[in-house]
Amino acid sequence: MIAAASLPDHALLRRYADRADCFTDCYVADIGRPVELGTYLCAFYATWVFAPEKALLRVVLGRPARDFDVMPLALGESDRFAAWDVEERAEGQVLLCDLSGRTRSWFMVDGTQVYFGSAVVPPYEGADLGRVFRALLGFHHVYSRALLRAAVARLRAMSR
Repeated sequence: MIAAASLPDHALLRRYADRADCFTDCYVADIGRPVELGTYLCAFYATWVFAPEKALLRVVLGRPARDFDVMPLALGESDRFAAWDVEERAEGQVLLCDLSGRTRSWFMVDGTQVYFGSAVVPPYEGADLGRVFRALLGFHHVYSRALLRAAVARLRAMSR
């Protein structure tokens, strides 16, 4: 259901995939019906898998990520959600940058397919991503797949 995929050529995350010093990944799932980007974003951030991260954002950073807080981002009315700012938008996709400037989250819809990808950027161009990143890479892959799987399940449930 969730598959690792190559980034589409027009993906906003491509600029980081093309840099040798960055890490990027991309996952895709087919939900069986067309979906709007805003609906996908709302479903993604409302999943039970994302709930622990919401709690951390609220407690550690003082940045709530309530379900209704994502709506302005999803509607294109805001360029900020919790700990992320919009780096760029294009038709059917959005690229978010975290507060530190070190990670990106990318979402795209294309017909019945939903994409989720990430980028990790070094602290300065050409720097190593570091031991902490390498230590957490396995968890990151599992977490990314779980987030997308939960979002897909939520989207499918919404269409029943």
